[in-house]
Amino acid sequence: MRTFTSHDAALTNEYGIQVGRWSQYENLSGLPFDAMWCVIEPGGSTTEHGHPEVEYMVVLSGSGRLTTPNAVTEVEPGTVLLLDSDETHVIDNLSDSERLVLLSTYWLPGASQEGPSA
Repeated sequence: MRTFTSHDAALTNEYGIQVGRWSQYENLSGLPFDAMWCVIEPGGSTTEHGHPEVEYMVVLSGSGRLTTPNAVTEVEPGTVLLLDSDETHVIDNLSDSERLVLLSTYWLPGASQEGPSA
């Protein structure tokens, strides 16, 4: 078993927020997905963006709002979001005092997504 936490990740600026890509961790080659921590400061937001990957996000802490061309969704810890390939989106942190932290996993459509064997 390997354990990773957002608070000890090396963060860089991407999409207008702080992200910690899992490529920084050793021995993760061969996973069927990529992942990153997303940290949005109080009152902050991502730039509007889309990407070719499908994206699955889990809200870990904080509160916010996800806006796509077709929906506006309030999010809180435990919320899970699934975005289609090239679906543009913006994530806003609605708090003036608490960071919004998400775990984002993403993969190219059509890539093998087989999980661990039982």
